[in-house]
Amino acid sequence: MKIATKIFGIFVALALLGGVMAFLAGLFVEKIPIDSSKVVPQTDTADIFTIEVVSEPLIERAAGTLRAKVETVISPLISATISSITVWAGDEVQPGEVLVNLDARELKARVDQAHQAVVSARAMLTQTEKEAKRVQRIFKADPGAISKAERDRIQTALSTTRAQHVSSKRHEDEARTALSYSKLTSPIAGRIVDRYADPGDTARPGVPVLRLYNPATLRLETSVRESVASKLKENQNLTAEIDALDKRFDGVVDEIVPSADPGSRTFLVKVSLTGDVGLYPGMFGRLLIPIGQIEKIYIPTAAVTHVGQLDFVIVKTEQGAVRRYVRLGQRGSDERIEVVSGLKAGEQVLLKQRTAE
Repeated sequence: MKIATKIFGIFVALALLGGVMAFLAGLFVEKIPIDSSKVVPQTDTADIFTIEVVSEPLIERAAGTLRAKVETVISPLISATISSITVWAGDEVQPGEVLVNLDARELKARVDQAHQAVVSARAMLTQTEKEAKRVQRIFKADPGAISKAERDRIQTALSTTRAQHVSSKRHEDEARTALSYSKLTSPIAGRIVDRYADPGDTARPGVPVLRLYNPATLRLETSVRESVASKLKENQNLTAEIDALDKRFDGVVDEIVPSADPGSRTFLVKVSLTGDVGLYPGMFGRLLIPIGQIEKIYIPTAAVTHVGQLDFVIVKTEQGAVRRYVRLGQRGSDERIEVVSGLKAGEQVLLKQRTAE
């Protein structure tokens, strides 16, 4: 009796298990009818595309940073209070444009003082020259009327006043030069990057006040592995890709630093870019370096059918149209897409027919 009970229990458990599996398999659920109106017909009446292999340049992408070839820091040569700064970060400036004005009252006073010293020295020189000419006339008329000591004194006085006049002019030039240092001008045409001071601050020699660069001299500086760098030449045309702008710029190899980094075994390559719209120092970019040729297969996007995350094409074979899984790559131009695997040259794929409107 106990054995019969156990056998009955086993049959009940198996029956329950079978029912659960049938339920999970959808046996008791009403099936959704298949809508075949959108299925691509696998017939030979569709347009046919024959697979061809195309050769394209094999590109090496070297990451780098944009930097300006011409960059300068504006700092004063004298200590003075800053009266005004006429620019802010981002402003465009021209060569010779006044950027910073320093307090020049003391310098102007020195110039006036030096100028007055020049006027005084010139007056003394004029008086001494007149006296020397008078003594010379008397000596010519009567050599005994003027002693030799008197003539030597006049000659010495004349040399001394001439030296004082020259010295005073030099001091005036120095004072005017110092006064010119009160106006800091731009040495280049460029764009202001940083402003380190404000009016009222004390400017000191060698301490930066402004920093600017020339946007037309931006270069992409990148580290290139030695096997590739050895094939590059100066003035070689290349292309740079700036990710932030999603644009490409034409470039020319401006400099190849003739020393490799012993750690990474790379060379520093600097490429000047054509155009500066939207480019700023510090931006990330990639240098596109052709290093050979690679064969690729492209097919029209109309030949691809997407099922979930899988991609299929319909291949025409001797046995008929066959659906085949393919692995796709990057999308090309003219509504084409790269096929990484799944097709080979000479095969034919069917294009999806457009539904009549």
